[in-house]
Amino acid sequence: MKRSKLSCQCILLLSMLTPTLFSAGAQVYSPTIVREGAVDTTDLHRMAEGIVQNAHAETPRQKAEAIWRYFLTDGRFVRPGIFYHIPGWAYEEPLGEVLDPVKLVNSYGFGLCYQDAPLLAATWEAAGLPARVWFLTGHTVAEVYYDGAYHYYDSDMMGYTTVGNGPVWSSPVASVQQLADDPKLILDKLISEKMTRAGSVDAPWYPADLRAGAIPGLAELFSTRDDNYLYAGSRYPHGHTMDFTLRPGERMIRYYEPGEYASRYMPYHRDGSTWQEFPKDIGEILLVKNGPRSEKDERRWSVGVLEYRPDAAAQRAGNGKAGEWTYRIASPYVLIDAQFIADAGSIGLQAETSADDGHSWTPVVVNTFAGGQWSAAPGRLATTTHGQLNAVAGTYGYLLRLRSSKPMQTVPGLLIRSTFEVNPRTLPGLLPGTNRFTVTKSQQERHELPVHAETAVSFAKFAKHVTFESDHGQGYLRNEDGHDGELIFAFDRDRDGHLKAIDAGGRFLDLHSGLAPDKLTAETRKVTPWPAQADAPQSASIAWSTSEAGPWITVWSFAGQKPPSGDGSQKLQTLQWPEVDRTISGFPNGAGNVYVRYQFRNLAVDDVRLATMRAPEGKPTALTVTHCWTADGRAGSFSRTLAADDFSYEIKVPESSAVTPTALILFAGNASDASSVCTEQAPLQFAGSR
Repeated sequence: MKRSKLSCQCILLLSMLTPTLFSAGAQVYSPTIVREGAVDTTDLHRMAEGIVQNAHAETPRQKAEAIWRYFLTDGRFVRPGIFYHIPGWAYEEPLGEVLDPVKLVNSYGFGLCYQDAPLLAATWEAAGLPARVWFLTGHTVAEVYYDGAYHYYDSDMMGYTTVGNGPVWSSPVASVQQLADDPKLILDKLISEKMTRAGSVDAPWYPADLRAGAIPGLAELFSTRDDNYLYAGSRYPHGHTMDFTLRPGERMIRYYEPGEYASRYMPYHRDGSTWQEFPKDIGEILLVKNGPRSEKDERRWSVGVLEYRPDAAAQRAGNGKAGEWTYRIASPYVLIDAQFIADAGSIGLQAETSADDGHSWTPVVVNTFAGGQWSAAPGRLATTTHGQLNAVAGTYGYLLRLRSSKPMQTVPGLLIRSTFEVNPRTLPGLLPGTNRFTVTKSQQERHELPVHAETAVSFAKFAKHVTFESDHGQGYLRNEDGHDGELIFAFDRDRDGHLKAIDAGGRFLDLHSGLAPDKLTAETRKVTPWPAQADAPQSASIAWSTSEAGPWITVWSFAGQKPPSGDGSQKLQTLQWPEVDRTISGFPNGAGNVYVRYQFRNLAVDDVRLATMRAPEGKPTALTVTHCWTADGRAGSFSRTLAADDFSYEIKVPESSAVTPTALILFAGNASDASSVCTEQAPLQFAGSR
């Protein structure tokens, strides 16, 4: 395993960000539009509540099964079919396969078992039902706890199995260990290779396996118990939210269709030296050139656009020094590409982007001066058979820095346009009749820092006895032998405005067994067992203070916790990889720094998560909401500017109409001509999209 040693001490970086990088003045914070009777997917608890309410579920079992059914991966069995089975496309470097439930539902809407199972567990837990995740022989599954026991449900392979051959609704649902102990619980449901016993299963019951006569192979996944591992804690992070801020003049457009270029979007992975396409062709059906799309129906992901036109005041605020401007772009959805446009007077303008809060910069590519405009795009990192990787793709924000050799106070006609990926089934639909919509807004501004394990030291104010272990693009932080590893991050309350809270978290790894997470499969990979002494004491903590020297207030700690016991007498094989997310608040009044400290000994860390929450500044600006649709072949639109205290509105569509929504547009400010945007806008064609 290749080892790269990190510096023991680093300069202060988090608190050195210039205040102009953050929003100032009147803003709109996280406006969310939900149609009455629909599920709000932007928050796990609201999503779980909506699923349960729409299913009229009352008992714990009914709630568990309603959530299982909501995430079934084949649209034939459930509408709207919010999640579907497709490999390789829900992937983000450097951590790998996406496991964050909020990202999976809102940006992607597709994945495999190792993504569907954590998504199920997260939603069950948000509904108040304890849950856990197992890794079996090449398959990941979830269990939910109710009626005094765990019960296994599978949204990816679409089924669950009850104990015995009685009526399915009056029979208990089997657990993973019950199926491992007795494969006949599954096999006895069959009266032939491809037919089940009447009344013994709930539809769907593993339809693909049943159709292929492969139910014995399914049973074997459980009964070959030597590699059945239980994740001792959560198998998903809580690090991402759908928070975003619209500055005056900023617009978010979310389309319900992807646009022609969107099929060329793909994630890339880095093997330690080169970038490679992550999706691979599978047979003759799942082809990279087709993009992420369902083979069962017309479900695809879609695109959105963030457009920001800084006015003269905003440009003067962004002018850090003569002839230089820096702007922050932040998206709740995963970014695909960007485009930067300015008037002809900007010829000679230099630009670069940073996806790591200014620690490194990539020059943009100037495309053309068509129509007298200066036009540029993020730099290209790789060109492959099916696309190009650009410098902002696969992230949730970036900085744009502009420099001019001319003595300019503003960049004339500046437009910053960023495209992102969105799961269109999470957007509010339109139905014939009266559609009632609720508007919610946040009371804080949240900023997620792009910190990762391999860059954590460069973000920290202080790092001591920390080493990064790297092997072909996969790696983790660990402490130097015999010492506590320590990372301290600093947040300046003066520079960050009114700092209300800090989210701090990460994934810690017990590597005693020689198993670590594999970012390419979200399963396990073999590493050198560490530490070498099997009984070496383990500890880790996250703490905060208003002084670099302490005293420290601990918000999470680990001290050799024992893994959970089995259901009965069997000892479980566990993967002790704690996912930790804590909110730090209650800071004393006054200026100065807040420090967050990570300490770890004989536990590795392969993910670091940090975010700040600030109080709103100034009076909130108005929000203009525009819906675009077609009905019976004709274009329709609705637009309304909502004051700060407006929380609902209605759209009436003729009862006889067949309605197809096309776009949902949010604009920070008054826009008397906003309805015309439905005919002016179309999904953008970026020649450089990856």
